[in-house]
Amino acid sequence: MATHIEKLGLSALYDVSYQTAKNYRSAIGSVNIHQSIPLPEDASWEKHLEIIQGMDELIAIHQLVPSEITIEIPTKLPIAIVNTADWHLGAFGVDYKSFKADVGLWESEPGVYVAAGGDGYHNIIQASKVGSSHNQAPISVQKGLYVLTLKKLINKILYISTGNHNYWTALADGEDWDKELSNRLKLVYTKHFARINLKVGNMVYPILRLHKGRFNSSFNLTHSAKQYQRMYYPEARIIVVEHQHLGAIEQYRYNDNECVAIRTGTYDVYDDYAQQNGFFGSHVCNPTVVLYPDEDRVIGFKDMREAVIYLRAVRNDKR
Repeated sequence: MATHIEKLGLSALYDVSYQTAKNYRSAIGSVNIHQSIPLPEDASWEKHLEIIQGMDELIAIHQLVPSEITIEIPTKLPIAIVNTADWHLGAFGVDYKSFKADVGLWESEPGVYVAAGGDGYHNIIQASKVGSSHNQAPISVQKGLYVLTLKKLINKILYISTGNHNYWTALADGEDWDKELSNRLKLVYTKHFARINLKVGNMVYPILRLHKGRFNSSFNLTHSAKQYQRMYYPEARIIVVEHQHLGAIEQYRYNDNECVAIRTGTYDVYDDYAQQNGFFGSHVCNPTVVLYPDEDRVIGFKDMREAVIYLRAVRNDKR
């Protein structure tokens, strides 16, 4: 391809008009001349597999989270694990007064640790839910409050998780924002579920947590948790299933050990979705488990503040 100046030179050299020189190939009838361009060879089965496997390994860096982790709390005194989820920060109808009071308790109470489950912010981002998206604060503000809450509790957070609301962003653009957040804040991330070996002093308490699970019963709220223990993780001592917004706790004997099955509540006590579909009973509930560091002892409380009263007494007694 010639430049403008070169085309002017050609038109002068051959005594033709500039338009003819500009369209030289067309003028001499060479428009349909094609150069032979070799096609790439067909990739082999082995090459396809090699490339796709390499892409899979690259994607895993951004998506894969260990499904079994160990967390250690060095202590000689009993501790309490507050199991909380479904904060739904930014939603209309959240009990922000209770949330503020509870965060203050978690932050200030010695020996209290927070297991932060899924759906920490409301995140109605899907186009199919555009009506519900008007019943929330801007998503950037929701995430801002969520991040600031985690920073406020940075020394008390046992782990953080995602939930179906959080994960709608990942389903839209492929980026797990909560995983990136956990990396930045150096927090343990359990994504959708995890088996957690919690070492408290000299004792190890296996925990299983899920945001959404199967085997649900409207009449027996801890049924799902107990079935997951029976079918998948019989060594678990604490089994936590979130998502349904109805808090419940059951302490029982299984596999010759004292165990606790938990369903977490929510701060989203007025939920438009629940109202329109007949799901009633949502309430603030953060079931709490007191664990001992020097003997195998697990004690569950549905009322978090009752657990704190007990914790203060036993920690005082152990001093």
